Amino acid sequence: MTDIKGGIDYALLRRHYGNVDFVQLAVTATPQSYVVGTMAYLADTTLPTTKEGWTPFTPAVPIPLLYQALGITSGPAFGAKDILFYCTQDCYVRFESPIRVQLLIPANTYMRFHPECLLVFYVVRVTADGILSAWMEG
Repeated sequence: MTDIKGGIDYALLRRHYGNVDFVQLAVTATPQSYVVGTMAYLADTTLPTTKEGWTPFTPAVPIPLLYQALGITSGPAFGAKDILFYCTQDCYVRFESPIRVQLLIPANTYMRFHPECLLVFYVVRVTADGILSAWMEG
């Protein structure tokens, strides 16, 4: 039997991905960005050569704080297809560009997104500083 709704064959959808990443960012009034895969790469620098889906990437301003600390402007990234956010305070995230629409992540609420291919996200607080946790697969 096939489970098809709205033209989508759910049995054929990919449910598991080879690349995973996790980061916790301090969310402040100063917007910052995060390139998907940065923490995974720092933990294992062989990933871009041994796993499929990695690509060189140069984010737009604001340059990620991790990049600034390392003195680099670009690095390897993979496209996230599933991302789960949790923040201790209200914050806004934007996908792919610092000028895209802001999406509210309410405080103490898990929010899951399924972007087609997310290489970078941008985050800024609403009123109070907090910690944003992000789990990514792609």
